[in-house]
Amino acid sequence: MEASEKTAWLSIITNLGLVSIKTTVALISGSLAVKADAIHSLADVLSSTVVLIGIKISKRPSRKFPYGLYKVENMVALGTSLLIIFAGYEILKEVFFGPLRPLPRQIPLSVAGISTTIVIGWLFSRYELKKGLGTGSPCLVADARHIRTDMLSSLVILVALLSNGLGLSLDRYAAIIVVIFIGRSAITISLESVRVLLDASLDHASLDKIRTVVSADPRVVEINELRARNAGRYKFVELDVTLRVMELEKGHRISEELENRVKMEIAQVDRVLIHYQARQKEQLTYAIPVAEDRRTISEHFGGAPFFQLLTLQTRNGMLISKHVLVNPFLNEEKGKGIKVAEWLLRKGLDVLIVRHDQAGKGPNFALGSSGAEILLTKETEAAKALSAMVLGASGNMIARISDQ
Repeated sequence: MEASEKTAWLSIITNLGLVSIKTTVALISGSLAVKADAIHSLADVLSSTVVLIGIKISKRPSRKFPYGLYKVENMVALGTSLLIIFAGYEILKEVFFGPLRPLPRQIPLSVAGISTTIVIGWLFSRYELKKGLGTGSPCLVADARHIRTDMLSSLVILVALLSNGLGLSLDRYAAIIVVIFIGRSAITISLESVRVLLDASLDHASLDKIRTVVSADPRVVEINELRARNAGRYKFVELDVTLRVMELEKGHRISEELENRVKMEIAQVDRVLIHYQARQKEQLTYAIPVAEDRRTISEHFGGAPFFQLLTLQTRNGMLISKHVLVNPFLNEEKGKGIKVAEWLLRKGLDVLIVRHDQAGKGPNFALGSSGAEILLTKETEAAKALSAMVLGASGNMIARISDQ
């Protein structure tokens, strides 16, 4: 039996105990307010029973409901609010249309009984609210707030009983205040339940947290759309993102990583649906490490003295610009490969062309995490390598690149 079920059973037992105490006090004292509060607690027993039923039903798999029966819990919470309204109606009917009653009797015993219910209600409502928030169960949260309302109304009744000991007849007024507590609780629960049943968006704090988790990945260019909703205690998230990738397979892997990250960082997320699209760029920037002659591809990455940085149009491969940059980290003793990679990324690097695989090395992680691609070549000349990779081995284009 999971925590939510155990808590629901404890709620039923606790409310039965409160009903027994309040009914006994109502019979002994003859207090209208205590009688109304006993009816209120009886509604708690009914609502707690419905909570347990809702938890049981919401966990059942169903082919007809592929998204789960999680919203049953919200329907149960809405039913709970209706039960609270009914209890308030019964109290008001007794106050305004019932016969006049004498002052309550057995004040010391009645005060002791109501004080006991207040302590029990306060302790259990704290426990159930903590469990409800921990499991994300709207039923348990609704029930905890219901019991807390019961506790507050009992405080009002306690004051009325103490005043009756002084000869003041505040019993009916206390009953009216109890109805106000009941109405406030019912409205809060019903509004929250209706929001979820109508697929209202998650709260702003949760949406901001999801946006922060996804945006923190350097391979995400932009979040085009974010939608998320509740269903019972669970959350469903939909994302439309633009990624720094040119291959669909790589985009699929990144979307799976993002899905797992959202589920790890955000509690009670049942499903994350990510629609991704590759970044559409009109031009790409290529980098090639070159030797002292500035034409031959260097056998080293971090230790290359120069880098050719070339920008080409994506549509037709036409050369837009070409620069030969001095490696500013050539004389670094440690971590120069990673520093060079980060430097090239700041220059707008999209594709790195090298002769040796960088797998397992620092530059590979730095470039890969940012969405830049690493292409291997067997060519020794930078112009030929770029031509073979991008330009279809056109001799004229090789000459143009070499001469610039």
